[in-house]
Amino acid sequence: MTDRVYLHVGAPKSGTTYLQQILEANRGVLADAGVLVVGETHLERVHAAMVVREDPRLDSLPARAAGAWDRLVAEVRGWRGPVAVLSYELLAGASADQVARVLRDLDGIEVHVVITARDLGRSVPSAWQERLKFALTTPLERWRPRPESAGVRAEWGWRTMDPAGVAARWGAELPPARVHVVTVPTTPGDEHELWRRFAAACGIEAPGLRLDLERVNESMGLVSAELLRRVNEKVREPITGNREQALWLRDTLAHGVLAQLGREPIGLTDEQYADAAQRADAAVVALAAAGYDVRGDLEDLRATRPQARTPGEAAEGELLEVAVEAIVRLLLLVRERTHERDAARRASVANPDEPRVVALGKGVVRRITAPRVESRAEDLRARIAQLEEEVARSRELQLRVAELSDVVTELLLPPRSTDGRVTAKALNTYRNQSL
Repeated sequence: MTDRVYLHVGAPKSGTTYLQQILEANRGVLADAGVLVVGETHLERVHAAMVVREDPRLDSLPARAAGAWDRLVAEVRGWRGPVAVLSYELLAGASADQVARVLRDLDGIEVHVVITARDLGRSVPSAWQERLKFALTTPLERWRPRPESAGVRAEWGWRTMDPAGVAARWGAELPPARVHVVTVPTTPGDEHELWRRFAAACGIEAPGLRLDLERVNESMGLVSAELLRRVNEKVREPITGNREQALWLRDTLAHGVLAQLGREPIGLTDEQYADAAQRADAAVVALAAAGYDVRGDLEDLRATRPQARTPGEAAEGELLEVAVEAIVRLLLLVRERTHERDAARRASVANPDEPRVVALGKGVVRRITAPRVESRAEDLRARIAQLEEEVARSRELQLRVAELSDVVTELLLPPRSTDGRVTAKALNTYRNQSL
């Protein structure tokens, strides 16, 4: 059973995707260093967090989802190395009672909690964007993050974004030294400084990690975000409910198209900035007073205000230009999927035993999962190369031992020995002459 488990519980939009990419891409190297990356898939961690937070949406998922948390606990307990790391940002919203149940499930293991946190002023437009991906229609200028009292379902509110509240709930039953607050750097510098802070908090020391990975961009620029908000105003059946919205609004339109169209930052209103600044100041005081282990600088949490427009200031011409480009990209996507469908139909004629939907799904899944598969393949190739080097060294050692055995045999055996036995007299002669 592992000695320590580090629960990276958030906050959302604090570099969590970047950190999870590094953990995932380096599974093999980390395992060799005694560090388990908990959860074979991201979806398994999502479902586990839903179990922890008693999310009612579990009722609409396959029965297997309800056992996700128990499977992760079993994985941690079955690990033979000293350290396990479980990272999923929406664990941040768990209540104090839910956190207590998590700690009971991990009884006997030294539990640490890791909270990544960023400039709270920048968190507001990021949270608004995430809500847009699930059909929000409220303009940013009239939007406010939900308060803590909104409960565990307030995934993009102050309950998950304010690190002081997250630390108070997750660290209530832990010594302050086992609550680690990792701040996102605000000054330009080493692009991997956040990883170094996180690794230090988790006690990860593993040489040879691959850090220069292609980063997943899930953020939209100002015009693209406002365009999605207006699309949401027109969206109707059947694109309703979280699963449909996640597939079409988030994955297809926001991540697949709009995130590639512009990088203009999004500004704040005076009221939004004042609220964020007040919360950030209070969080800095609370975290410092609690005596938690801080990696970075709590000043990184102070709210700043970008010199940027708010989405309501986007001109109609700008929106039209992005809308046209989005339509072109969606048209190309439909064309690609149509070709895949036709190829699947031809494959089903050639192999009638394979269902058509399965053949079509293979092409779609292959395109979506290709970067992840390639990352794992590269990790495996590196591990194979390492094992081949070890085998080569082992063969070289075996050859040396064999050569030495031949030399010793020639020295110890009498010249005309027929039974192959080494005599005591021969051993004494060898010792006296060679040692």
